[in-house]
Amino acid sequence: MPENAPDRLPQLPPRRRDILHAVIREHIASARPVASAALVQRYGLDVSSATVRNDLAALEELGLLTHPHTSAGRVPTDLGYRYFIDSLMPDPALRHEERVTVSHQFRQAPSDTTERLRLAASTLARLTAEAALATFDPAGDETAGMWSREVFYEGIDRILEQPEAEVRDHVREVVSLFHDRARLAQVLPRTLDEGDVAVAIGGEIAMEPLRSFSFVIGRYGRRDGAAGYVGIVGPRRMDYQRTIGAVRYVGELMTDLVRNFRSL
Repeated sequence: MPENAPDRLPQLPPRRRDILHAVIREHIASARPVASAALVQRYGLDVSSATVRNDLAALEELGLLTHPHTSAGRVPTDLGYRYFIDSLMPDPALRHEERVTVSHQFRQAPSDTTERLRLAASTLARLTAEAALATFDPAGDETAGMWSREVFYEGIDRILEQPEAEVRDHVREVVSLFHDRARLAQVLPRTLDEGDVAVAIGGEIAMEPLRSFSFVIGRYGRRDGAAGYVGIVGPRRMDYQRTIGAVRYVGELMTDLVRNFRSL
């Protein structure tokens, strides 16, 4: 994961990078197509709406944007989101006060495995307003561990609240995935090191019924022992900066628990 990510991203001049960034920010916030006039007005672009329209058309030709047939506005494609994550996104991190609060909660967590996994999943669901999962393999065996690994999830109802019809229509696929450890094993990235985070966007996901979503998955634990995954499943129109920051931080806290308490 991701299996179908592009090998190379197109090169963009600075203004078109800025416009792509602005379209993605606006679409994440509104879930609506973004028009040129809105970009000029809200972002103080020192060019005309006509110039922005030309830039939007150029970004569409590159496969970074598309537009619904009923709207003149644009929305990001999977490639557009990939460009944002790899080339435009600021460093992902939670706010300091959030980190302090979450860290305190984890320091107070009981030594029971189940409760820690539930805390990880519920914390991620709360921080991101998306569906979250947490898994644990006591042996750290990536070849067979999925059959003994515990899986907890929270926030499925958040998917139902999303405005995208295709996301709501496929929510059962996500629930089925969380309950089917063999299928889940195919989605979780096996090559991650502890502390790494992988992102799979829409068409980059191997399983076609899940291509309405994006996955943000991090690995935690000890290389030679207990380990697991924490992650988020949500619409492709997710706040990747915040989500990646949340997954990375919760993964760090889970790694600390694994290292400090052999009983996890």
